[in-house]
Amino acid sequence: IAKDSYLSVGPSHPESMQLIDLTGSKMKVIQTAPVDPEPHYAQIIKADKIKTIEVLPKDEKRPNSVWKQEDARIERKGNEVHVYGIAMRSKFIFDGKAERKDVVTVKQGDKVIFHLTNIDLDEDITHGFAVNAYNQNMEIQPGETKTMEFVADKAGTYPIYCTNFCSALHQEMSGYLLVEPK
Repeated sequence: IAKDSYLSVGPSHPESMQLIDLTGSKMKVIQTAPVDPEPHYAQIIKADKIKTIEVLPKDEKRPNSVWKQEDARIERKGNEVHVYGIAMRSKFIFDGKAERKDVVTVKQGDKVIFHLTNIDLDEDITHGFAVNAYNQNMEIQPGETKTMEFVADKAGTYPIYCTNFCSALHQEMSGYLLVEPK
């Protein structure tokens, strides 16, 4: 995987796969091809027309956003569970006051609504957020708040993890969704 082989079109730097010949005395790039999240349905325009945003502006008044670890929280509203959390280099924090800040516990049948803010404001620190058992995955750009919702209809313990390489501690960026049976 390589970065910056293509013109940047936003906070996320375009990624590409490279096929490299290692058989000679020097490595030689044979093929470079864009991969997700590179846009595939693009039009060619002059590069000077593109004015990219490197980092979204920090907006503490944006609905559902959380900017401080201690403000991360989990709120139950009937059979809905709202998680107001943060994504930051090396960890998710869903409940800033809990002993395990990276765990969300719900009941089977609850509607789970994650509101996650990427509080990293450095260029190209895009985080992913996935709950595989529920076929959920989203990408959160630096400074962005995104919402994901689904019904937790399967009891069990399910890993939550970052799906976009974000830093040297990327593999530490995980947590758990605990779904208690009815």
